[in-house]
Amino acid sequence: MLRSGLLHHVAHGFTGRSEGDLRRGNVAGLAEVGAALCARGLIRTASQVHGREVLVVEGVDPTQLIEADAVLCTAPGVAVAVRVADCVPILVASTAGHGVIAIHAGWRGTAADIVRVGVAALRTALGAPDEPLRAAIGPSIRSCCYEVGDEVIEGVRAISPGDGWLRGRAVDLAEANRLVLAALGIPVEVVGGCTRCGGEWYSHRGGDVERQLGVIRVAS
Repeated sequence: MLRSGLLHHVAHGFTGRSEGDLRRGNVAGLAEVGAALCARGLIRTASQVHGREVLVVEGVDPTQLIEADAVLCTAPGVAVAVRVADCVPILVASTAGHGVIAIHAGWRGTAADIVRVGVAALRTALGAPDEPLRAAIGPSIRSCCYEVGDEVIEGVRAISPGDGWLRGRAVDLAEANRLVLAALGIPVEVVGGCTRCGGEWYSHRGGDVERQLGVIRVAS
């Protein structure tokens, strides 16, 4: 799995083709997060709908799949995850590792400001509005393979500073979300390449139906 040096203090990772199709329960490569957590249902996720809802997993029945595009947890030893295949997986943790959130940001979620909403929810859950956070962005479709229409460009422009994420009519969603995190004062590292042409990851635009994970665990 790909990992970020900024999140070295918590177990986390971005999976790819080498870990297999995780929709079918393949947990190979998740040892750093804890395969036992998968087996016990302690990697928590949501039914993703390209919106801006945040699921706080504490007190929620783990068998209930709730619609949300960010999954937040402060319970020690519990992992949260998002499923992606071109959309942007974003993992954020407090510097002490006591709170984490996994965010799924396609263009609609990006335009809905899911990153700012998720960060605010994490700080609220931690009870510390100025809590220092760190973030990592995993593999996603990049501007080399993501030419889009006006609706997407204008939607992203409404929330992301500048136009550094725009190349002609191609959008780099990872860069757009990196700029949002940077504007919030959060150090962020982008790891991995383009899911569409990189060959190492599943790609919706490439015709894959499989998904990979961005997963992060609260420190024990």
